[in-house]
Amino acid sequence: MIHLLRMAWRNVGRNRRRSLLAVVSVTIAIMGVVLLQGMTGGLIDSMVKNSTSSDSGHVRITTQRFLDRQRFLPVDENLMDPAALETVVRNDPVVGPEVRRMVERVRFAVLLTHGGKNRPAVALAGDPAVERDLLRLDRAILPGGRYLAGEREAIMGRKLAEALDYHVGDTLKVMAVGADHALHLRKFTIVGLFESGVNVMDERMFQIGLEDARKLLRMGDTAQQIVIMLQDQEDSDMVAARLRERIDDPTVHVASWTENNDIYRMVTFASTVYYLFYLCVALLGAIIIGNILMMVVMERRREIGVLRAMGFERGEIMVLFLAEGTSLGLIGSVVGVTLGLAVNLYFHFHGMDFSSMLEVGNFPVDNVIYPKISILNTLLALCFGTVTAALMSLSPSWRAARLPVAEVMRMTD
Repeated sequence: MIHLLRMAWRNVGRNRRRSLLAVVSVTIAIMGVVLLQGMTGGLIDSMVKNSTSSDSGHVRITTQRFLDRQRFLPVDENLMDPAALETVVRNDPVVGPEVRRMVERVRFAVLLTHGGKNRPAVALAGDPAVERDLLRLDRAILPGGRYLAGEREAIMGRKLAEALDYHVGDTLKVMAVGADHALHLRKFTIVGLFESGVNVMDERMFQIGLEDARKLLRMGDTAQQIVIMLQDQEDSDMVAARLRERIDDPTVHVASWTENNDIYRMVTFASTVYYLFYLCVALLGAIIIGNILMMVVMERRREIGVLRAMGFERGEIMVLFLAEGTSLGLIGSVVGVTLGLAVNLYFHFHGMDFSSMLEVGNFPVDNVIYPKISILNTLLALCFGTVTAALMSLSPSWRAARLPVAEVMRMTD
């Protein structure tokens, strides 16, 4: 077997132009796969991070009636004793250690009016000390402003503020229908403008404290939802199932982000499409190897006959050509993975700015995407390119092994 592999390696260098064409084809294909894996991984991570931190959490506790009407963000379908539910979560010996952050939260839609301009907006209210670690908007406050520190204070997305001509220090008047179905007004001082890099937040959202929201909406000590962030999001389904067993209240609904988040369904569908695309890209490079080997077989029929006459079995002839095609695929895959990984590493630290492309979208995606570096995916791409090339080499290798000895020995160069 070793002597066959040595012969295959020498054959790779016999026609360098042809071998270079095959290697370059696989290199481009596998490099494209690695780049796409990094980009889509970074994009999906951005969507999941922003969606879970600002909306669903890894696990969310609400009422069943709120879930039925959640698209309207109702403020009259609330958890009556959220503090007791939080105690259940923290005291559970399985769930408690998994909880990284937990916060009572209220989200409601309003129409803001200022200077003759109107804009729909979403208010997010929670404990500022906890929300600071979830949304991290304190890091996005523009110069001249600050994060929430007291009552009747608000921070607002820069684009929303510009659309309504608001500035730091202005008074924000928020009018909303409360839990008592009456219209209420509360004034806030804008203490900061934030630019998170997520258009859906910068264009539509402002944040106030939970107690301010309760007073505005006449909610008492209730909360619309409890958002739980875990140490590991992969434990979301397990934690949700555990809490459903522990909370003995049919009016309370507990769900992981994979159950009540449209982003999860979108991510699952996108991942399937991307993997099919990876397959097509890798096949393009492997097909070229298959075609090249087919030409090699036709050109080297006399050589094949000589080898057979020297005692080489059909299986050895097949292994010889299969090893040649696999070698070309392996070389191209190694070079492609190396180049793709180098590009991903650069942008992993510097980011890729898609602000101009995402400015009209409402997806919870950062304007700057940082490709994801995954050693497992990199190794899979390397194996994928090599195996695909080997599979595409099977047909010409089998054909070479099946050539009749007598016929090919009669051929002349």
